[in-house]
Amino acid sequence: MLPALLEKTWWARQPTTLARLLKPLSWLYGLVVRIRADLYRRGVFKRSHPGVAVVVVGNVVVGGAGKTPVVQAIVRCLQKAGYRPGIISRGYPVSPKAPRAVSARSTAADVGDEPMLHFALGVPVVVCADRVLAAIHLLADNPDVNVLVADDALQHYALMRDVEVEVISAERRYGNNLLLPAGPLREPRERVRNCELRIMPSWTTPSSGYKDGNHHVARRKLSDAYALVEPGRHTPLSTFAESRAAVVAGIANPRNFYDALRRAGVSGQLFPFRDHHAFQPGDFRNIGERPILMTEKDAPKCLPFADRRMWAVPLSVHLAPETKRKLLRLVRDACELYATHEPSRAAPAASAEREALLDDDPASPSPVSPATE
Repeated sequence: MLPALLEKTWWARQPTTLARLLKPLSWLYGLVVRIRADLYRRGVFKRSHPGVAVVVVGNVVVGGAGKTPVVQAIVRCLQKAGYRPGIISRGYPVSPKAPRAVSARSTAADVGDEPMLHFALGVPVVVCADRVLAAIHLLADNPDVNVLVADDALQHYALMRDVEVEVISAERRYGNNLLLPAGPLREPRERVRNCELRIMPSWTTPSSGYKDGNHHVARRKLSDAYALVEPGRHTPLSTFAESRAAVVAGIANPRNFYDALRRAGVSGQLFPFRDHHAFQPGDFRNIGERPILMTEKDAPKCLPFADRRMWAVPLSVHLAPETKRKLLRLVRDACELYATHEPSRAAPAASAEREALLDDDPASPSPVSPATE
C-alpha cells in the first residue's frame, strides 16, 4: 500500500499533500547526500581509479530509466569503433560483496538479471557491490580491456570516472522534482549538469532532431520475439496480434512494456510484478495456454522452468550519429590520458570511429541461453 502511494506521489506533475508532508525528511536526506559528496571531493572518503577510461552510466531518479539498453548501446558503439570494453555492475538484487565474473554457467540468481544481458554482448562482465573491486577483478582477468562501462554507478563515488552518462526516462523524467522520500530524486536535479552526456530513451524522435533540451534522444525499438525453450527460434510480433497474449513484466515500469507492445499491434493482458521480481512457476499457473510475452530482463529468471508458451521480446535503443560522435570523442580523450603509461590503452584508429558512426546500431543483444553444466 505505502510503496504504491509513494509511487503515485513521486510521479505526479505537481507535489501532492503527501509530498509536502514528507518535505522535511527530503531536506534531511538532501543534507546527508551533500555531506557525503563533499567528503568524497575532499578525499576524506577514499576514491580509486582503475587506470583505464571509465564511463559511468546512471541516473538521479529511483526506478527504471532505461539504463540497461543504453549501456548495451554504448558498448556496441565502442566495440564497433575498435575499443575493447568491459562492464562492471552491482548485480542487483544479488549485490555480492566479492567480485563475481559472469560466465555461460551463471544464472540470474548468482549475478542478477541485467548482467546476464550484458554478457550476451560478448564482453567481460563482473558484478560486485563495490565497483572498485569489480574493476580490479575484471582488469586482472582481462588485461586487454581499455574501457570500463559501469552500469548504475553514478552515485558510487568511490569509483573515479572519466565520463558520466545520465539516463532519464522520456515518460517520467524527474517526477515532482523532489528528493527522497517526497520525490524520486536520489540527488538534487542540478547534479546532472556535471554529466558530460545526457541520454533520454524514447519511442519517438523529437521535432527538433536528435535533442530534447539538454538530452540526446535514443530511439527505442522492439525486435522479433524468441522462444525461451528454443532461443534460436524467432517470430514477428505480429504473430501475437490476435492471441490475447499475457504480457509479463518484472521491471520498474511494466506499463511501458505493455504500451510498446500495443503500439506494435499486440493486444494482451498485463501481469505486472515488482522490479527484479524472482519469478517462480506459480506466477504463470493461472495464465492458461495463451502466449506469454516478457522482457529480456525477466527471461533469464524463467529459464529453469520455461515452457512453449514463453517468449522474450528484446528491447534495444539506437544512438543518433551526433550522440555517438560525442561519446567517442569523450572516450578517446580519456584513453589518451592512460596511453602514455600503457600503449595498449590507446584509442583505436580514426577510421574505426568513422565506421561506428555510419553504423545504425541495428543489433540487439543475443538471446540469453540457459546455463550449462
